[in-house]
Amino acid sequence: MQSTFRRPNDRKTFVNTKINHLAVWILIVVYFLIGWGWYTIFGEKWLNLHARTMTDIEHTHNVGAYLLSFVASIVVNYTLAVLIARTNPESVWCEYATISVFSAFETNPWPLICIDMGRPFLGMAISGLVLGAWRKGA
Repeated sequence: MQSTFRRPNDRKTFVNTKINHLAVWILIVVYFLIGWGWYTIFGEKWLNLHARTMTDIEHTHNVGAYLLSFVASIVVNYTLAVLIARTNPESVWCEYATISVFSAFETNPWPLICIDMGRPFLGMAISGLVLGAWRKGA
């Protein structure tokens, strides 16, 4: 699938990118909640594939992990908003090479790779579709 980009006519337009901050912040919360839902559904399988139990990881849940996850959600959604606004794509396109890089040299089973990479893929897909649709509607 090919993607077509239209370059903004002048540098000032390119630098002064308009972003719907309300949409981005709603998507930040949605992206964060996708992680909660994803591991609610696949958490048991994820633990089994790591040969762990819930008691093994109960002590690792701290505020810092959730804060880092929320900050990552902010970075992902604002990056997507800026990329969509600046590149002005005319069609949906997605190249998700991270899945191969993530486990290229590890011996993780494919179900574990799919669980680990499925959550960010779903979150980015939803965010990209919403931000892209907002851009076209504007």
